[in-house]
Amino acid sequence: MHWRERELLGVVKEGKLTTSEIVSRVNMSKVTALKYLESLKEKNLVDYEEIGPTKVWFLKTEGEGIEKKTKVLVADDDKNVISIIRDSLAPELFEVLEAVNGKEALGMVFAESPDILILDIMMPDMDGYKVCEELKKHEHTKNMPIIILSAKTSVEDKLRAMEMGIDDYIVKPFDPRELKARIKMRLRQNTNHA
Repeated sequence: MHWRERELLGVVKEGKLTTSEIVSRVNMSKVTALKYLESLKEKNLVDYEEIGPTKVWFLKTEGEGIEKKTKVLVADDDKNVISIIRDSLAPELFEVLEAVNGKEALGMVFAESPDILILDIMMPDMDGYKVCEELKKHEHTKNMPIIILSAKTSVEDKLRAMEMGIDDYIVKPFDPRELKARIKMRLRQNTNHA
């Protein structure tokens, strides 16, 4: 989120305000303020009602469809990979949870109920395959979308993942844009099947 959007959001939190009232409280022109207010409206964070020629802006409350963030659990013992993924996903749309080994990943799945799991195979304590086996045993986690992100490139590894019912397999090094696109694709497919 742009710092100007943050500043405007802070002002709108104070209550219903006209565009002029908002502009008087921030250090930006009306045109700039409107541009960022419209951007916040697109993100579903604020809205306005028109009273005559005047727009009165207000914060959208939780109940009014601020979409909840998509929880993405990244299980990888390489902190750099977690950082790359975190940086590539928009913070206003995604909440990135992290686990550095298989056992931690399992615990996080049951504690946090993420929407999707990005899983490395080679991790300490419990490898990615073991994590998948455990998740497939439980009713409420067996259909959770899982994307394997691994340096293992052999066809055998990919086949094993497919046999386990894993949704996708991306080989490291990876392009964060591809991973982001695949996350969105998997989540769409899951919504359609729900």
